[in-house]
Amino acid sequence: MSTLVRLAWEHTHRELLPALLFLHQLSRRGIPWALEHVAALSGGRPGARELLLLPFYYDETDTDRYLFRGGLRGKWVVNLAYEQMHFACGRAYLLPDGPFARTQMIHCAWGPRFRELLLAHGIPAERIRVTGHLRFDVYHHPELLLTRAELAARFGLDPDRPWILAPYNFNMAYVTRANLRDLAARRYVLAPGFVEGTARARDAFTVMLRALCDAFPGHEVILRAHPAGYEDAEQYRAEAARRANLKIICVYDIANWINQAALTIVWNSTSGMEAMVAGRPVISYEPEPYHEVFDYDVNRILPTYRTVAEVLDVVSRLPDPGLRYDWALFERWYQHRDGKNIERLLALVDEAQADGPYAVEEPPPPLWTARWRRALDTITRPLPDGARKVLGLRGHRAPPPGALDAAVRDLTPKPLDQFLA
Repeated sequence: MSTLVRLAWEHTHRELLPALLFLHQLSRRGIPWALEHVAALSGGRPGARELLLLPFYYDETDTDRYLFRGGLRGKWVVNLAYEQMHFACGRAYLLPDGPFARTQMIHCAWGPRFRELLLAHGIPAERIRVTGHLRFDVYHHPELLLTRAELAARFGLDPDRPWILAPYNFNMAYVTRANLRDLAARRYVLAPGFVEGTARARDAFTVMLRALCDAFPGHEVILRAHPAGYEDAEQYRAEAARRANLKIICVYDIANWINQAALTIVWNSTSGMEAMVAGRPVISYEPEPYHEVFDYDVNRILPTYRTVAEVLDVVSRLPDPGLRYDWALFERWYQHRDGKNIERLLALVDEAQADGPYAVEEPPPPLWTARWRRALDTITRPLPDGARKVLGLRGHRAPPPGALDAAVRDLTPKPLDQFLA
């Protein structure tokens, strides 16, 4: 009996390209697959052998929110753990908790550092697989990315000018008190000064971009707001209105922009790690101590600068600014950048196909909210998608099935262009 592989995604632009690589390999092997949004998971096929890949799993709240339809007995449930590099104050939340996480699931680690953290947190070694970061494989497949000419034509950029990419990562500058209470309830207790420091960094980063645009009018600067959380592109539109060479562009996978940027400048975004793998120049700009205070390794791996003058000097030395990275620390977190991380994940599929011993034996008991969710889902499932979205139920756009099949078969996102735009 073949194993149905169900891949759950959360943020379309971040996860669809590696998903295409993974699903393409499954298709070539004749393994049935399904792509579902994590907030719109189906109950699967009753009695079927399945492997369910979740983008994250933190505690029983996620079981209640995403797995409430049940039917897990005999299926493999895998936590891809999309947030592995983290600030120390978030560790108690980001590491998977609860009996189901410790005894019934498989957890993926990009490299030895997260594996060590999982072990110290009580996850048994036999339930951990080091798979590498799936997004890194995208940079080994240029056929998945738009060309420079395509990007320039779609967004009014000059293909002959250098492009500077600035991924914004200031979500925590926009949290509300209610957001903070919700995070604290799940053990993400932000350290004193965390939110305030993020807001100051955002403001200083924006000042740096203004200076960059003014000092290099022949360069085009692309500001990309974070695709998930509290930050939004509209919060920065006024900046672009003041400078002709500053563009706010948040669509399509960031790999397209990293691959074409003469330089990527991050605050503490893991997009900087992708730029390293892509072989593209990347630095971090941290106007005041932050990663040292809150313990975050991105800014230890990248060359990090404190002043605007230092950043402008790096830009003046492009295209070869002579940057040096801490590859040893990078390897501690990521280990693999050989373009074979999808293959390492496929080894888990092989385990499930072989009917290994890690299928779910004891599904978690439903909480009272899960019972209500299940009842509501049964009542509203026949409604059209539009009506469900109005009710706030599974209001997540799914890729058109025919276009998705073509994209997986031909290993290209072009059939999904309208969906991604």
